[in-house]
Amino acid sequence: MNIATRILEMIETCREEVLIAIPKAGEELVKQALPKLRQLHDKGVKITILTSDRFDKKDIKGLARLATVKIKKGLFGGGLISDKHNVVILLGPEISHSNASEIIAICTDHAELSGFAREYFEYLLKDTLKVK
Repeated sequence: MNIATRILEMIETCREEVLIAIPKAGEELVKQALPKLRQLHDKGVKITILTSDRFDKKDIKGLARLATVKIKKGLFGGGLISDKHNVVILLGPEISHSNASEIIAICTDHAELSGFAREYFEYLLKDTLKVK
């Protein structure tokens, strides 16, 4: 299963809350997920998106209609936490200073790793700008 399919599946099955951190390298992935994010929004699922300051401003405004969107300067990695227990950790080419556009992912539903991922996401949110 490829990364995009796994992420879209996690978004589709989410029932309560989804936390998404997405660097510039994942911008296309967010565009693919927009229809599913709209469905979650319409169902009342809480959506929080943390994105890079290098993300397209027009796309950020669109996301802000569906979710709480916050901007973090220098965000290079990302991930998704669905309903507090399903996690995908994304590492973009920015972390390896690579010219490749490939994104590497780690997927888990391990309770301790999921808890750590959530704590780290909350930590990253402390230093952000909220999009209105």
